[in-house]
Amino acid sequence: MFNVRHCMKQLLAIIGILIVAPAYSQTHYVSYKNDKHAYYNNAGQLQGFSESRINEVTLNSDSSFEFWSRPNVSCFTWHEYKGSWKKPSDTIRFYDSYEVVENDSRIIYKNNNEQSYNIGFSTDKNSVLKNKNVKVQYVYDYDSHLEDIERLFQMAENNTVEIPFNTIPNFNKLAAIRIEYQLTDNDKRYGYLSENSRFLNVKTRDLSNVISIKFIENPKKEIVHRVITGVIKNDTLIILSQIKSKISLPDYNGDIVFEDSYPLYK
Repeated sequence: MFNVRHCMKQLLAIIGILIVAPAYSQTHYVSYKNDKHAYYNNAGQLQGFSESRINEVTLNSDSSFEFWSRPNVSCFTWHEYKGSWKKPSDTIRFYDSYEVVENDSRIIYKNNNEQSYNIGFSTDKNSVLKNKNVKVQYVYDYDSHLEDIERLFQMAENNTVEIPFNTIPNFNKLAAIRIEYQLTDNDKRYGYLSENSRFLNVKTRDLSNVISIKFIENPKKEIVHRVITGVIKNDTLIILSQIKSKISLPDYNGDIVFEDSYPLYK
């Protein structure tokens, strides 16, 4: 019910914008649409978020653009990109940017023969950890159909939390541990301890029992600038290339996926 109500709110908000826009906005736009992959993939199956492609390109008269992907799975799978555009002759260039942030923690896993998890906490600047409360959530393997369980622990004087295996319900089904910690008044940190880097709630093996978590107090941030080049001929938009600026941090954002062409929507 929550998903339905949220989608309905989005729909009502969109309707409200459509009603109000003619009275207050003079911005005109042109749209190019191709819904080939918006709803189904090549196997004829409904498409999820990770497979979605851009199915609508909108050029606004104020030189801004919107790329929309609206798979017919749920409005929660919709997403968009915004930026500016320029069109010298038949060539069109789209400019956008996004922020890349360094991982806010570094985690080291080890094993010993103890029958408990020993989780140690520190910061990269060796700051004093004044808050001793650590919220822990046990995340179980998806196939077990078990609800996650939340617990509150207190750090020992050496900034460690010890969790004996025999105190964890359904220990053999444990896939990951979620950590929540209030580092400062304005900085709450979240993280997962898992041996599966792809699916946190799928158990592949037992979690290492000696874990060191080092919080990065001021993670680095960098801006990626992207230029997408296309061409418009015979009322059809074709995307030709994408170029990103180089940064020193890892960038896990892939290229935007486009259809082969976008006819002018009339």
